[in-house]
Amino acid sequence: MFYSYDIFDDVLNLRGFVDDFFKNEASSRNQYPVINLYEKDDKVEVNAIMPGVKAEDVNIELNDNILILEGERKSDVEDRHYIRRERSFGKFRKSVRLPYSVDRDKISAKLTDGILKVTLEKSEKAKPKKIAVN
Repeated sequence: MFYSYDIFDDVLNLRGFVDDFFKNEASSRNQYPVINLYEKDDKVEVNAIMPGVKAEDVNIELNDNILILEGERKSDVEDRHYIRRERSFGKFRKSVRLPYSVDRDKISAKLTDGILKVTLEKSEKAKPKKIAVN
């Protein structure tokens, strides 16, 4: 069987490999911290997994109905020749759009055992209102 070699196939394969690498690298940065957002009664709770992060290294802001979690994971190991390295360190920032407006005066946050728990209460205008029928 005859096979002709085409250098452009190798160039396209290399480009695809590089594109995949940078796409995966960029998406993995946006995933930290991993969160769960759920509603219970008149409250919204956001749980973010942040192992190794201290409370003083986290900043939480509410801008309109966007919750912003930012901070820094500080390295706990010295530079060395790694065989495998899956943990990353450095600054992070994650924005979460809330499904409705919340009361800015009724927000609490607690970091325990690497889990950040932010509790927000719905604003009065976001709560359902019962209308009487005459």
